[in-house]
Amino acid sequence: MNLTDICIRRPVLSTVMSLVIILLGIVTWTRLQVRQYPNVDEPKISIITQFEGASPEIIEAQVTKPLEDALSGIEGLYLMTSSSEVEESRITLVFELNRSIEAAANDVRDRISRIRNKLPNDVSDPRIKKADADAFPFMYLAVYSDRHDTKDIADYARRFLESQLEVINGVSSVEIFGGGEYEMHIYLDPVKMASYQITAEDVAQSLKKQNIEKPAGRIITKDREITVTTKAALSTEKDFNNLIIFERDGYLVRLEDIGEAKLDAIDTRSRVRFNDKNAVAIGLIKQSIANPLDIALAVKKQLPRLREGLPRGMQMEVANDKTVYIERSIQEVYHTLFEATILVILVILAFLRSFRAIIIPIVTIPVSLIGAFALMYWLGFTINTLTLLALVLAIGLVVDDAIIVLENIYRHIEEGMHPVTAAFKGAREISFAVVAMTITLAAVYAPIALSTGQTGRLFTEFALTLAGSVLISGFVALTLSPMMCSRLLKSHNVVKVNNETNAFNKYWNVFETKSEKVLVYIDTLYESALKRALTKRWTILATGFVIASLGYYLFKEMPSELIPREDQGIVNARAIPPYGANIDFTNKYMLQVDNIMKGIPEMEKRLTLVNVPGESTILGVLLPWEKRKRRSQEIVEGLRDPMYDITGLSVSPSVGGKSLVGGLTDTPVEVVIETTKTYKELVEMADGFMKTLHGLGALQDIYADYGAEGQELVVTVDRDKAASLGIDVSTVGESLDTLISGRSPSKFKRENKLYNVKVWLEEDYRRSADDLSMVFLRGSKDRKETMVPLSEIVEISKRLAPTAISHFSGLRSVTFSAKLRDGFSLGNTLQLIKEQGYKVLPEGTRIDFAGESRRYLEESSNILLIFGLALIFIFLVLSAQYESYIDPLIILFSVPLSLAGGIFLLKLFGQTINLYSQIGLITLIGLITKHGILIVDFANKLKADGLSRIDAVVEASRLRLRPILMTTFAMVLGAVPLAFASGAGAESRRPIGLVIVGGMTLGTLFTLFVVPAIYTFLSRKKVASDLSEFNEKNRQ
Repeated sequence: MNLTDICIRRPVLSTVMSLVIILLGIVTWTRLQVRQYPNVDEPKISIITQFEGASPEIIEAQVTKPLEDALSGIEGLYLMTSSSEVEESRITLVFELNRSIEAAANDVRDRISRIRNKLPNDVSDPRIKKADADAFPFMYLAVYSDRHDTKDIADYARRFLESQLEVINGVSSVEIFGGGEYEMHIYLDPVKMASYQITAEDVAQSLKKQNIEKPAGRIITKDREITVTTKAALSTEKDFNNLIIFERDGYLVRLEDIGEAKLDAIDTRSRVRFNDKNAVAIGLIKQSIANPLDIALAVKKQLPRLREGLPRGMQMEVANDKTVYIERSIQEVYHTLFEATILVILVILAFLRSFRAIIIPIVTIPVSLIGAFALMYWLGFTINTLTLLALVLAIGLVVDDAIIVLENIYRHIEEGMHPVTAAFKGAREISFAVVAMTITLAAVYAPIALSTGQTGRLFTEFALTLAGSVLISGFVALTLSPMMCSRLLKSHNVVKVNNETNAFNKYWNVFETKSEKVLVYIDTLYESALKRALTKRWTILATGFVIASLGYYLFKEMPSELIPREDQGIVNARAIPPYGANIDFTNKYMLQVDNIMKGIPEMEKRLTLVNVPGESTILGVLLPWEKRKRRSQEIVEGLRDPMYDITGLSVSPSVGGKSLVGGLTDTPVEVVIETTKTYKELVEMADGFMKTLHGLGALQDIYADYGAEGQELVVTVDRDKAASLGIDVSTVGESLDTLISGRSPSKFKRENKLYNVKVWLEEDYRRSADDLSMVFLRGSKDRKETMVPLSEIVEISKRLAPTAISHFSGLRSVTFSAKLRDGFSLGNTLQLIKEQGYKVLPEGTRIDFAGESRRYLEESSNILLIFGLALIFIFLVLSAQYESYIDPLIILFSVPLSLAGGIFLLKLFGQTINLYSQIGLITLIGLITKHGILIVDFANKLKADGLSRIDAVVEASRLRLRPILMTTFAMVLGAVPLAFASGAGAESRRPIGLVIVGGMTLGTLFTLFVVPAIYTFLSRKKVASDLSEFNEKNRQ
């Protein structure tokens, strides 16, 4: 006695088993984490090191290169990039997906500690962050006020807001833009300093010695202890101006005699506006593997409390939040899930025409989908876009097995058999086919679970969620469905009783009668068409071959990309000023860009971040999707011409980075040229390579990260002359560093927070090379102390020097980023770039790819491997089940036609070959083989009962037509909400829906003719007499 028989005899047992599945699913569903995608973010660690006053070349040689050498062999390292800029080294390490970020961070700290003493003494301790060094904030808060200026707002944000946001779990760092930071600026007059024979080092030492607050021990009395503190700290401008610098012949030289102390928050590097108000922006950068939804939820919970503590007149808003798109896209998938369920129920009702009967397959939907949550939980998955898409597609799949069982049992009841007897007989007849179809679909995804890389991770959660729900549905179809058929279905005589006691029953009976006639007509028409088609098998096969070939041709010619361009409800504008532009120049032209953005009717709010040097950005948030007619891509196209007309900046509008890739801009093409040659040679190569990229005609908005060389003053010390005057070379460098760049030898306390004290020259003495001649150093001449003008011991010259030096995998590099023009394929364009690039680059230079381009190339090969393995696994599983290599081959002939149908519909709707369409194509392999299994399995049974193979396959096809059509309509209509999706995330849902709709429609149509034809064709030598007899019958 098998399990199905037991469940028919014991209805409570079968019911309890399904209820247990539902209960486990509900409990685990409440514990599942919600994300946009499965956790496919590579662990990233950045090392940021400061070296005040150092040029990019010094940073590269003395900081970046030693750190890179120390980190290059670290375990699990996938990629290392770096940027050596003025005063700063930034290194980013990308690790393999399976590498623990905590373990990687510990290894990085260990490696750095080993070489710390080999770095220059003035270099700051390297800061280690669990994020990309160039990571963008996923959320911005804007703080503004009509009563407070931006420097007070920024100060408040640093003192009270920053620390409260940094402690939120998953936040890597908090960055504050705009307003500047309070400092006590010590402005020195070099002429007055020379007259008093005072140097910058004298001022620095006075600050260190006299601006102190230290514990001095304890006084112990008879009854208690009293703490003693030496309090000599300076805190106000007056305190600092009265600071004694020097005493000579009873005369005290104070700071105010040689300069001025002034409390200020000068910000010469950034400006921020929120809509039309000056503001301060707070950017939250997440850890590389953290879930932004969790962080955003925690931040929003904190906001009411943070707002309550704001000073009167100060306001704070969420200016930009990428998780809004994530939340809305997940909500849209839930909505699609509901729509698909309704459509599938209507399909079942239309075919079965019995409210009792439709309950049986409908029950499998909640059992299978809710049960899938338990499997997701045990496998460590999350509720994300891909697992929810799997559940949407599963709706049309999980009813298949129950429909097939129900239809077969119902057929026996219509023939006069008692429902209980029909349940036993019908379930036994179809059980092998149900098991075969279920295992086959699961076999499609077996290789995916074994695949590696980001695509492997993405596919694994989608595949195993879908396969898990189908396995549960197969179990339900063999346990609960037969039992329900035996209890709910009535014998044929009872079912046919005509009840017209009310209008509904009257019209329903009419519908039943009419629909039955239609289905009978379809059965007859199909049987007749199939018999005629089998007399022209070669024509059928040739037609199938042509369609499959055309599908393959279109697949190769269609544009390809990693993921579709998404409407995330954001429009950005990136602006690059000319080299050397200051903040006022850049801000003036950014106002023009902002005015263009302001004129967009769909614009809800704007955050403008003006930065020098480097890029400035406007982050525009659009109205919700349902409140606007234009997509973000259409809005961006309308911005190109007016923004290109702005002459002061190079401005590029964008829809924002793709959700799976990240970043602020949509630049799918990222090409890197690497070399061991000098920076000058690298720049020459990059100029030639840039011309090649422009000449391809496939790219727009091309940007290279090397920029222009900047002017640098080179101070060359005459060592002999300096030595004769008793001046060390190091003294020259340190003095210039202090007076020009500014040094912070001390700190002061203001409202219980420590701020820097910055010593440098007055601004009027820091404008040109000639101003350096006003600087004096203390030396000796004729054994007498004297002040020596800098011009006497140095020579000042000008040269062009790099503003930043990038490394990729340890080599000097330049990275080019660009957008694709419409109609161009990412894959073909990358291949063309490589072919044409090597023609203009010298030997020893390497072309590599970064960002989306690198990921696309890596994952493309994985996709082909997954396709191949899926077909092999299905073939092997079916071979084992049928104990034959021929039957699986017959079944798999439907796959190319189904894939062609999916590709045709993609082409018709202007879609691309991307991650989502590839998911759909792989899913089709398992879906379409179910039809072939039904026909071949029944044909084999009929053949074993004595029918000829030709008659067997015709009769099997006729008998299986209704369940095939029912399951096809259920699958197609279940995918229709995906194919014609709208709202957030629609661009990602449409490709998979179109593939399923097109593939199942065309695939089913040809399966009904091609599979029977192949069935007879492969057996023609053994059935020659059968064919002759069959043809003779059809001629009569």
